Amino acid sequence: MPKTAVIYARFSCNKQREASIDDQLRVCRDWCKREGYAIAAEYCDYAISGRTDDRPEFQRMIANAGESDIVLVYMMDRFSRGEYDAPIYKRELAKKGVKLVSALEAIPDSPEGIIYEKLLEGLAACESKKTAIRTKRGMEGNALRCKTNGVRVFGYRKSEDDEYEIDEHDAAFVREAFKRRVNRETVNSIARDFAQRGVKTSNGNPCGYSMVYQMLHNRRYTGRYEWGDIVKEGGMPAIIDEVTFMDAQQVQGTKKRSSEDWGDFALAGKAICAGCGRNLQGVSGRGRHNVKYEYYSCVDGCMRNVRREELEGAIVGALRELLSDREEALRIARMVADRADGAEIATRRKQAAESLSAAERGLKNILNAIEQGIIAPGVKERIAELEQQKARANYDLQAIQEQKIDPERFADFLQCGAKLDDATLLKAFVWQVSVSDEDVLVTLNYDTESNEPARLDIQRVRGKLEWCPQRDSNPRYPP
Repeated sequence: MPKTAVIYARFSCNKQREASIDDQLRVCRDWCKREGYAIAAEYCDYAISGRTDDRPEFQRMIANAGESDIVLVYMMDRFSRGEYDAPIYKRELAKKGVKLVSALEAIPDSPEGIIYEKLLEGLAACESKKTAIRTKRGMEGNALRCKTNGVRVFGYRKSEDDEYEIDEHDAAFVREAFKRRVNRETVNSIARDFAQRGVKTSNGNPCGYSMVYQMLHNRRYTGRYEWGDIVKEGGMPAIIDEVTFMDAQQVQGTKKRSSEDWGDFALAGKAICAGCGRNLQGVSGRGRHNVKYEYYSCVDGCMRNVRREELEGAIVGALRELLSDREEALRIARMVADRADGAEIATRRKQAAESLSAAERGLKNILNAIEQGIIAPGVKERIAELEQQKARANYDLQAIQEQKIDPERFADFLQCGAKLDDATLLKAFVWQVSVSDEDVLVTLNYDTESNEPARLDIQRVRGKLEWCPQRDSNPRYPP
């Protein structure tokens, strides 16, 4: 009975020649003819890395193990480049009495052959990881020059220099989406309209909620280039301005009842009942004269309902009065700046400085060697690596410097009421609001000078359903 073989061939990415599969098959067929093996089947995976076992034809070959005496590959790294996958799947083949054979690598059928085979597996895994490192390094170098790196963004196209340029046809939809969102149109509504007008995803599917949602939250449209942890403002042409982008982020989903718009409860998840400690729920309804009301309510009825606009308005008023004190605004700004320039930033700055110093030393050493007539193999590649390392370190140091907060400017921002709307003010400053029938205790997101949480006490007065914020005796607050 003739010996049989199945052939497995693979190439890694779409940048390689598809003909490489044909080359592998040709060599394997010649080997079978020379060694007297009949070919039972051929399995081929196109543009799939050997570091994964998620390969359709590979898995089909494993499932069909037993239809031949051997599995023949061009070289061992075609079977797998994974350090764990190769032994696992060779064992699966061995259970069916099938041996893995390389057409170009003569592995002796002896105890020493086991060592040689393991060495080939290790070399394949090592080369795969080295390739991944080189690829990532190259892509990081491209990112520092704001290249696309193959990342497609709706509204842009790739230029001849592999940089982003605006595709005016698609960019018009991006601008329209932001404009409609700022006007409080729902994401679903925008997506349905775009789908009817023929807008499609990068995969050719009709526009849906996810596409529009991601579009509205993609800062690249403001000209901010992003790839991995590399961020560069102005690294690509802007389709919308920063103000429009931020306005779109402020739009939140609104509660619907009988096709009416209802407000947002800015203290949801922060307001609690002082009696039972449970979160207050946002409820709404209409009075006798069809007047719309919105309340914060305790589900156990421990306290009277409190109107949303009165509770939020009283807290906002107290916060704005607090921030009107320049010294208090400066103290808050300094705390924010100190935290932003904490241990993590210091570590990143130290790492970037060390990386820059190492790159400069390496380049200096290479220059000294060249001046002495010593030119080692691969010196050009090493120079390129060091130049790239130097560029990345300089970029990181600049980015860290740009992240530093100027307390004076930040205090100006805190005191500028036009830029801090009520919802943003509550979100930024309020950590918890404890509400009872008598008063409201607001715990803020920063500490006092005595390392205690900063608080606001607001008296809850029943007269005419109005709120009267009262200042406590703490001398930090202005009279």
